[in-house]
Formats: sequence, C-alpha cells, structure tokens
Amino acid sequence: MSTLQKDVSPATPTMGPLDLGPYVIRRLAGSHLVLDVFQNNAASGTKIIGYPRNSPDTGNQQWTFVAAGAENPGWWYLQTKMSTGFVVTLEPYTPIEPNLPLEPRPLFMMPKDPLQPDFQLWCLQSTEKLGYWYIQSKSHSSNSQTPMVIQLSSDQSAAPAMAGPISFIEFEKQAWGFVPLLPLG
Repeated sequence: MSTLQKDVSPATPTMGPLDLGPYVIRRLAGSHLVLDVFQNNAASGTKIIGYPRNSPDTGNQQWTFVAAGAENPGWWYLQTKMSTGFVVTLEPYTPIEPNLPLEPRPLFMMPKDPLQPDFQLWCLQSTEKLGYWYIQSKSHSSNSQTPMVIQLSSDQSAAPAMAGPISFIEFEKQAWGFVPLLPLG
C-alpha cells in the first residue's frame, strides 16, 4: 500500500431492533405441527402440544420471547399471547437427578416464577438446517450435562410437547422454525 492511500476499514454492521414475536413455532420434521396450548385452555398447568396451525391464527399458538433480565443473560421466557401471559415451563418443579438417564419431561403453561428460572428459561441453539433451532431449557444446561430441548412425544396431532436430551443424529425432530406474524391493522 502506498503512503498516499488511506486504510479504509469496513463499515460497522448495524442491526435493526430485535424482533421478539409474536411467532408461530413450527416443527421441522413430519407434518410441521406447531406449539399449541392445549384446547386454548387458560388454566395454570395446561399442557403444551403439537397441533396443526389454526386458521385464522389464535393466541394459543402465538409466542413471544421475553428477556429474563440481567441475572440470566441470553435466556428467555417463551410466553403465550393468550391473555394469561403464562410461560412454557418444564414439568413443574421436579428436579432432574444428575445420575439417572435423561427421560423426556412434559411442558406446561405456568405463571412466571422468578424463584424457579431453570424450569422456565429457554435459549436457541442452531441446528444444521438453516433457519431451524433447538429450543434449549436452562435446566440441565451446564457443560457437564446433556442439554434438554423441546420436542414432541410423537408425530401425531395433539402429541404432548416435552423437553428431552438433545439429539444431533435425529435433529429434525427437535428443530423448530419461527414464523413471524404480521401486525394487525
């Protein structure tokens, strides 16, 4: 480079505002079932299932990401757009025993509980399929433990949603895409 040429650094990339939803969360494998609050039930403890996407879209299939705050950076509540404001919760308050084999555990809708964040916080981990993600639970998320990720118990409509050990071989069954919903108006 000549002394007359100036060193030009590339422009700093900018990012628009983070879009936190609402989304319909659609499974990659099989019939592309979406996460659904069972029967649009507003009761605490209602199970989450995989179900065909409703038309028109309904709140029990719409989800937003809510930041967990400074104590848990990079972790999010997965909140329903139903009027309850409940969040996806790993089988309420049942500890995972570190010395037992990991078994899939059911997911329910519960009010936010700041005393139990490991059972209610989630992060996204990339899969090998562009645009699809593992949704990983904060519970069992240390480097010495197998991560637990959202999956369905089967490929059938109304199959319960569970958190089970991550699989890199059959990742399609645990991979989720996020379909943004257009604002009304």
